[in-house]
Amino acid sequence: MNSFIFPCFNGNLCFVQNNAVLCLVRNNGSIFVQSYRTKYKPIPHFRIPFLRGLEYLIFGTFYFFWGLYLSFKSTPVPRINKKMSDSLNIKSSYIFGVVAFLLAIFLAVVFIGIVPTHLGYAISGSSLSIFVKKLVIAIVKVVMFYLILLFLYSFSSMRKLYKFNSAGNMALNGQTKLSAHRATNYLNFIVFCWSLNYFVVSLLGIEVSVWLKAFVNVGIFALISMIAFEICYILDKFLKKYSYPVLITSFFVTSKPAGTELQTANTALSEGNLMLENIRRQVINEDSQGGNVAFSLCYSEVREKLKQAGIEDIAETDWLIASVLNKNRAEIKLLTQISRSDYKQIQRVLERRVKGEPIDKIFGKTEFYGLTFKVNKDVLTPRKETEILVEEALKIIGKEKVEVLDLCTGSGAIAISIAKNSNAKVTASDISEDALKVAKINAELNEVKINFVCSDLFNDIKKGKKYDIITCNPPYIKSEDIKTLDREVKDFDPHIALDGGEDGLYFYRKLSEQIQNFISPKGVILLEIGKGQEKSVKKLFSKSKFSVRIVKDYSGVQRVIILERG
Repeated sequence: MNSFIFPCFNGNLCFVQNNAVLCLVRNNGSIFVQSYRTKYKPIPHFRIPFLRGLEYLIFGTFYFFWGLYLSFKSTPVPRINKKMSDSLNIKSSYIFGVVAFLLAIFLAVVFIGIVPTHLGYAISGSSLSIFVKKLVIAIVKVVMFYLILLFLYSFSSMRKLYKFNSAGNMALNGQTKLSAHRATNYLNFIVFCWSLNYFVVSLLGIEVSVWLKAFVNVGIFALISMIAFEICYILDKFLKKYSYPVLITSFFVTSKPAGTELQTANTALSEGNLMLENIRRQVINEDSQGGNVAFSLCYSEVREKLKQAGIEDIAETDWLIASVLNKNRAEIKLLTQISRSDYKQIQRVLERRVKGEPIDKIFGKTEFYGLTFKVNKDVLTPRKETEILVEEALKIIGKEKVEVLDLCTGSGAIAISIAKNSNAKVTASDISEDALKVAKINAELNEVKINFVCSDLFNDIKKGKKYDIITCNPPYIKSEDIKTLDREVKDFDPHIALDGGEDGLYFYRKLSEQIQNFISPKGVILLEIGKGQEKSVKKLFSKSKFSVRIVKDYSGVQRVIILERG
């Protein structure tokens, strides 16, 4: 547990180890971000059981009130209009909150300290044992404590605090719905400690002098805080699925947050994580954003919207923002703010991405085998696993001056990567003239010379011509399976580059029938295959005099089949 989020009346104070981030919502709806590097964490010695509970009570309480103070200090006083309702602003809500808090303390001292004893004896009567009487008093005290919490809940300013508290829980849980309450949440921890303390102290009923009793009660409360945290930690760490008892206490400090509250908590957490990842990251000392946007606000917003669209890979967030800003992923992590125009451009790109359009197609380029390739709706975006085919081909080629034929070239990724990294003379073919236009642009972009031919497999390849190496990444998806593919594939890649016929083997079947007329006596064939197709493809080439070798991809899937002669 490196992260803690404390609620404020109009925002959150987040800690990620020693990095603190204050994120507030201003009167005009803008987000204010300020960061700090603190000397102590909310729990300095987290690995030491029981001590961590006491530290959380001390440091957590300090940081909770520090956050309230900072949020009050950082909120400007708006102009007060004639109407009384217009003067009810964020600062006045602080005043209501403080008054409510002080009133609650007064009620707790008066009612919980005095009334339960008399009420407990009245309920239990004089005939019962002293233990039963103490038990009744303990229960009455806890019930009255909960009634006071309900009294606090009636104040709108307190409910606002609880909204930011719930938003902090949701941000730490990585959720967008109010569920799975965190037992170690600071306010929940405090409510649990006080509930347990009232019950235990009343049950023990220690009879000592007034002054000594105060010290004894403080000692008992400290001990209870240690035990309470261990219980909360176990519930969060090991019994999260069975943490329904947490609702007994978290109910009083929880309120469903709106999008603004959740955005504030996510922004604070994002900035804290960015500070943790990058020690060189600049601390935001003051609100100097002007017309700019806090980078952590943009980052958290992109991350959350991608998650809601089912895109969980955090690298997607980095690539999307880095591509818009024309920076690398390491550089963007050092930004503290971005321009309003860049923010709007990121929003436009994000809107297209959540609809399923791949980042490569949005920006019209992708990386493959260390090279940059132009891609569009006419070509399949080259996949990372296809790099294995290129790598195996280059191993076979070595430094020899061989002739290579790349069939179904598409964007030209395989052909161009081989030409760029060897002395091979490369010919590339594809049935699509539009795809060949893209491949020719990519050849020029990567400064290689390739002979391009528009051909349906071998139909227009020069008869009698023999190649030392033939590579091919043909369409291998079953026709009926295309509709089940991810949106970014089925909706944005050309179906002609995906459809491998009824069984997905149409092109392998055609290749097995014709390829011997175009491969040299000691030639090598490298084919990319789909998951589970290795046996079927191997069987198609079984009649030819080829030795067969299969290479797995990065996920352990048998991906490239290599057929060798000689």
